Amino acid sequence: MSGFLFQFDLTALSAALPDIASSLSADVAQQAWVIDVYSLALIFALPLAGPVADRYGRWRVFMTGAILFALASALCATATTLFGLLAWRVFQGIAGAALTASASALVAAAYPGSRRAWAFGISGTVIGASMVAGPPLGALIAATLGWPWVFWINIPICVALVLLTGRTASNHCPSRTSAPLDWAGPAALALGVGLLAFLMLADHGPEGSGLIATPPVLGGCIAAFALFVRIERRHAAPAFDFALFGSPRFVAMCLVPIAGSIGFWALLVHLPQMARGPMALSPAATGLLLTTLTVPMVLLPSIGAKLAATLPARWYFAGGLAIVGGADLLLALATYDLRTTLAIWAVVGALLIGGSGCALFNAQITAAAVSAVPPDRAATASAICVTMRQIGFAFGIALIGALLQRDDPHAYATAFAAVAACMLGLTAVAFVLLNRP
Repeated sequence: MSGFLFQFDLTALSAALPDIASSLSADVAQQAWVIDVYSLALIFALPLAGPVADRYGRWRVFMTGAILFALASALCATATTLFGLLAWRVFQGIAGAALTASASALVAAAYPGSRRAWAFGISGTVIGASMVAGPPLGALIAATLGWPWVFWINIPICVALVLLTGRTASNHCPSRTSAPLDWAGPAALALGVGLLAFLMLADHGPEGSGLIATPPVLGGCIAAFALFVRIERRHAAPAFDFALFGSPRFVAMCLVPIAGSIGFWALLVHLPQMARGPMALSPAATGLLLTTLTVPMVLLPSIGAKLAATLPARWYFAGGLAIVGGADLLLALATYDLRTTLAIWAVVGALLIGGSGCALFNAQITAAAVSAVPPDRAATASAICVTMRQIGFAFGIALIGALLQRDDPHAYATAFAAVAACMLGLTAVAFVLLNRP
């Protein structure tokens, strides 16, 4: 249920963004911030949530995350200004990190041995179903009940989570480690990524951001990343252990989720604007259009698992990324002129191809990253991999949003072509790194 909630909240909200923009008078770039601030909160909170759950109890952190996610959802639903919604989305992201970091550990502890794969298989299927159900349900809810109900619907799910978890015995013994938590490093990283997104969306960010000159923002971005490196190198228990990046394979498996987020996940945020705008589709049709991107995520992971077992990693991951990058190029060509029926079908085809490419390798990313490091560093490697996914997501959203603000009659084609270029460039680097010993 927590996996369904976490993924549904993203896909359903993406489909409702045009309605939020209309209600809160937000432009294209401001809509991007509604999703971006959530990713930035995850970048900060995910590396912290795992150690906190290990130290204070995964069951306790999961319960707290569910309660806070319900509260944050209620605050988002009652927001009357863009800044208010952005603030509560940050709160929601921190609560979502607590849910996500502790859920997998709880399932693993509850189902030992051979039953563990069975349990995670069911969990993965439910998460895939939420990706398919999210876009049409989000568009339908926003069109009939209003966009606040996309948040209100989270509350009964959170209540059910609390009631069910309260009936579950917890046999996890909290860690007795006294190492200080590394909160400053993730905070500096989130600040750096946020300033980079702010810089890309300059003059188009939330109310008045254009009043801030570019040089100070650029300087702050560089300083934040430099501070992040300094903190992580000196911390006794860093969230990002730079020693892991001595493995070319691990570096490659950090680039793969970044590329996948830029070329696939970021599209979910901006496609509804294109569908409701230049394509002139209804809310229901917009939701169905987004399912062409997400349906393969349910149907193809099993095929991807078989391919992962037979193909070398460099061909498996680079091949999947290349399919997504090629689909982005096709999408750029299809959106050059959206006034024809053929263009709409070309968009549908490009989304199906891109979704299929991502579905083949997406479920295997974390496992490959973990296998590239020593066993005792598996949890840290997993957290870094998930954080890299959020960094790519935030960057991709900002990149597309920035290009859509240009005075360009073919802005969508330009944006998708830029996304494809980023993807294919990262694909080439990952292929080279995976080919090294």
